[in-house]
Amino acid sequence: MISILHPSRGRPEKSVLCLKNWFDGVLANDVEWIVSLDRNDTELDKYKELYKLYYGRHVTLIINDNRSAVDAINNAAKKSTGDILIVVSDDTEPCKFWADEINKHYRGRVDWILKTQDGIQPYIITMPVMDRVYYNRTGYIYYPTFDHMFCDTYLTCVADITGRKITSNLLFPHKNDSIKDDLRKRTDSTWKQGEDLFIKLMKEFSPEERARITDSGMKSWLRNKGVR
Repeated sequence: MISILHPSRGRPEKSVLCLKNWFDGVLANDVEWIVSLDRNDTELDKYKELYKLYYGRHVTLIINDNRSAVDAINNAAKKSTGDILIVVSDDTEPCKFWADEINKHYRGRVDWILKTQDGIQPYIITMPVMDRVYYNRTGYIYYPTFDHMFCDTYLTCVADITGRKITSNLLFPHKNDSIKDDLRKRTDSTWKQGEDLFIKLMKEFSPEERARITDSGMKSWLRNKGVR
C-alpha cells in the first residue's frame, strides 16, 4: 500500500484535480489518499462537497488546527498505513506509471528516502517519498517546529548526512504558478523563522557529518551563515 499525504488549503478544485491526475492509471486499492485540511479554511465545505465522489475509495479527509503545511503533512502521516509515504502538493503532477517507476528505485532496499526531480530544485527534496522504516525513526515527515520555509531543506540535508538518500531522474513537475495567492503569501512570510531554525539545527551536527552534504552550494551557504 502507498500512502499519499496531500495537504491543501483554499484550493479545493486544484486539490481534486491533483487526486484525479494521480489516480489515473493506478489501482485505487493500492493507494490510500489522505487529504489534510485546516479547520479554519474558509473553503472547507467546498472540499467536503467535491470529495464526496471519492469517499469509499481509500480517500480520507482529515481536519485539524494546523499551523501550516508542516502540521498538515505530519498529521496526515500519523493516519497513514502504507509501506511507502509520498507527499504531494495541489500542483504536483505524476509521471507516467509513477508507482512502478518509484518501485524500480527502491526495490530490495529498506530505510530510504527518494529524491525525485520537480523541474525547479535540483538538490532539495520537494516531494518526499520514503519507506515506513525511514518515517518511523522520527515519527514525522518534516521537523515539527518549522512554520514552513526551510523544512524541506532540513529534510534533504538530514537525508544526505544519514546516507539514506536515493537520487533519481524521475520527473514529477511542480506547476508552481507565479500568482501569489493568500496561501503563497502565508508561506513566504515564514522565511525568517525557517532560516533561523535551520541554521540552529544544522549547528547540532558535527563538521564531519555536515561534510556528507552532497550539494556544494548548500555547503557554501552554510559556511556564509557561520555553520562551519
